[in-house]
Amino acid sequence: MTLIELMVVLVTGVALSSIISHFVPAIPISLFQIAIGFILAWGGHIFVEVDSHWFMMMFVAPILFNDSWRFPKRELWELRAPILLNAILLVLVTTIVGGFGIHWLIPQLSLPVSLALAAVLSPTDPVAVQAIAKRVKLPENLLHVVAGESLVNDATGLVSFNTAVKATVAGTFVLGDALLNFAWMTVVGIIAGIVLGAAMIGIRNWVSQFGLADVVFYTIFTLLMPFIIFWVAEGPLKASGLIAVVTGGITAKIISDNRSNLLSAEATIVSVHSWEVVVYVLNGLIFVLLGITLPNALNNILKDTAIANWQAFLYGAAVWFIVFALRVLWAYAIQLGQHVHHRFTVPTFRSAIVSGLTGVRGAVTMAAVLTIPTVTAAGKPFAGRDLVVFIAAVVVVLSLVLASIMLPLVTKEASTHDFTQPESAVAIEDKVERPQADISEKRARLWITRVGIQQLRDLQREENRRIIHELISRRQKTARVLRHALHDDLDQSDFAAEKELELQEIALKAQRSALQKLLVDEEIAPLTYSLQAKRLDQFEADLGSDRDLAGLNHLRWTWRRIRANYRIWLSDQDSDKVYEEADFAHIEMAKAAIKALSDFVSGQVGDTVTHRVLRQTAYNLIVVYRYEIEKHKHVASFDQQEKDDKIRLELELKALSAERDMVQQLYDQKRITRQTSINLRQYINYAETRALVGRNEE
Repeated sequence: MTLIELMVVLVTGVALSSIISHFVPAIPISLFQIAIGFILAWGGHIFVEVDSHWFMMMFVAPILFNDSWRFPKRELWELRAPILLNAILLVLVTTIVGGFGIHWLIPQLSLPVSLALAAVLSPTDPVAVQAIAKRVKLPENLLHVVAGESLVNDATGLVSFNTAVKATVAGTFVLGDALLNFAWMTVVGIIAGIVLGAAMIGIRNWVSQFGLADVVFYTIFTLLMPFIIFWVAEGPLKASGLIAVVTGGITAKIISDNRSNLLSAEATIVSVHSWEVVVYVLNGLIFVLLGITLPNALNNILKDTAIANWQAFLYGAAVWFIVFALRVLWAYAIQLGQHVHHRFTVPTFRSAIVSGLTGVRGAVTMAAVLTIPTVTAAGKPFAGRDLVVFIAAVVVVLSLVLASIMLPLVTKEASTHDFTQPESAVAIEDKVERPQADISEKRARLWITRVGIQQLRDLQREENRRIIHELISRRQKTARVLRHALHDDLDQSDFAAEKELELQEIALKAQRSALQKLLVDEEIAPLTYSLQAKRLDQFEADLGSDRDLAGLNHLRWTWRRIRANYRIWLSDQDSDKVYEEADFAHIEMAKAAIKALSDFVSGQVGDTVTHRVLRQTAYNLIVVYRYEIEKHKHVASFDQQEKDDKIRLELELKALSAERDMVQQLYDQKRITRQTSINLRQYINYAETRALVGRNEE
C-alpha cells in the first residue's frame, strides 16, 4: 500500500470513529480509534513501522504547539510549581522507584530495562489527557496542572528512557554523562524554543506591516511553525524538540497577542479553525496508529512459550498499578505540603485518586517503546524487548479504559468546559457582584430561536409569505431539536412535545384521507398512491421513535427515496408525470392537514396555558405544511430566484439581528453567563456569515 493510500485509509478511520462516537458518546472516541486501528492491522494486514523521530515531529510536535498556544498563560504561571514538580520530579521518582519495583516484580527484566520501562510510562500523554478532560469535569487547578504537566514531562521521561536504553545496549552507564545530556537537551531546548518562536512571529509581523500577508500566508506560516522549531532543535542543536515546541508556542502566543492589531480578524479566525481541524485529525491518527501497532506488539509475546499469556497480562496490570499508586501517593503528598503551608486546604484521598486516574498514557509511550533496538552493541538480542512492548501496550489501553470508567464515577459530573479552546473563546466569569445565571446555553438558544421566529412573523407580507414560511420552518426544526434535548423542564417541554405528537397524528390522518380521495377520483395513478402511502407510513413510524435514533431514521428515509426512484424508473409510466402527480399529492395532502389542524384548534375554546401551547404548536405545524405547499409548486424563473435571494437575505439578517439583541438582553439581565453570551453570539455570527456567503456577491 502506497503512502497516499495509507493516509486515505487512516483518515477514513478517523472519520468513521467520529460517526461511531456520535451514536455512543459514553465511550471515549480514542478507544474507537484504537479498535479501528487494531481491525485495520488484524483484518486488513496493514503494518506501519513507527519511527520515533518522524512520529514526534509529524504528530506530537504540532499538538503540543497547539496546546501551548491555547493554554491559559496566567494559570500556567500561577501553577508553575506543581506543574514542574509533576513534570520533572514525579517523572524521575516514577522512573527510579517504579523501575526497582518492576525489576523486583518481573525478574526476567534487568534493572536498566525495568528503569527504561518505568521511564517511558512515567509521562502523561497530552492527547490522551485531552480525550479524558473533554468528558469529565475535573477540579480547575487539577485540570490545568495535568494539562501543563503533559506539555513538559515528555522530555524528562523520554530522556530518561533513552539513557536507560543506551545503557542496556552499551552495557555501561555513566551518571555524569546522563545528567549532562539531560541538562543540554532541556536548557538548549528552552532557549531554542524562545528564540525561534519570537523570530518567526517577528518575521510574520514584519511581512504583515507591508500588507504582504494574506489569510493563506498567515495560516500556512502558523501551521509550519512547530515543524520548523522541532526540526531545528532536534537536528543542528541536538536538543529536545518537544521542549522547544512548547516554549516556542508559549512565546509566539505572548508576542502575537501583543501585536494582534497587525492581523486581520479573518486571518485569525481562519487560522484558529484550520488548527482545530488539523489537531483533530492528528489526534485521531495517533490513536489509529496505536491500534495498528498493537497486534504486532502482542503477537510476539503471546507466542513466547517462556511466559504464560495470563502471566504477561498480569504483569501489565501490575505495572499499571505501580505507576498509578506512585502518582496517587505523590498527589496526596503534594496536598499534605499545601495543607502545612496553607491551613485552609484539606487533603483528600479522593482528589489524589482523581489525579492518579488522569495520568493516562497514550501513543507517545508506544511510539517510544517501539524504538527499542532488537540487538545490543555486542550483537546479542535485547533481553525482554517483546515483554516490555507488550506491558507498555497493556498499560496504555488499561489507563485509557479505567480512566474512562472510573473518572465519571469518582467526579460524578460531566464536563461542560473545554480547556483546549482558544483563550479568546473562553471568558473569565465575573465572580464579583454577579449572581448565578439561571438559563443554560441550550435553553437560551431556544429562546433566541423563538425570538427570530417572532421577528419573521412580524415581517410577513403577501409578497414574502413563501420565503417567511421557509425561514420559520428551518428555525422550527432547530427549536424542536433543542426542545427535545432539554429534559429539565418536564412541565412545559414534555407537554408541548405531547401536544405536538397529538396534532401530527391528526394531520397525518387527514393526509391519508386526502390521498385516498385522490386515488378514488383518479387524479393520481396507483403507483403515485403507493409511493405516497409508504412515505406516510414512514413518517408515522418516526413519530413514536426514539430521538436518539434520528441518524438511523435519516438513513431509512434516504433508502426509501432510493427505492421510490428505482420503482419509478422501472415502471411503464412517464417519470415526469409521476413526479408531477407526486407534487400535486403533496400539495393536496398539505392543504388537508392545514384544514384539519385549523378545525381542531378552532374547537378548543379558552385562554389557559394548555390552549396557548396547543395553538402555538398547531401554528408551527401549519407553517411547515404551508412551506411544503410552496416547495412543491412550479419552479421559479431565474429572475424570480434572484429576487427571492435578496428578500431571503434581508429577512434572515433582520431575524439574526433580533436574536443578537435578545442575547444582549439576557446578559444584561444576568440570566446567562458571559461564556454563554459569547457562544451564542458566535453561533449568530456564523449564521450571518453563512447567509452572506450564500449570496455569491461579486
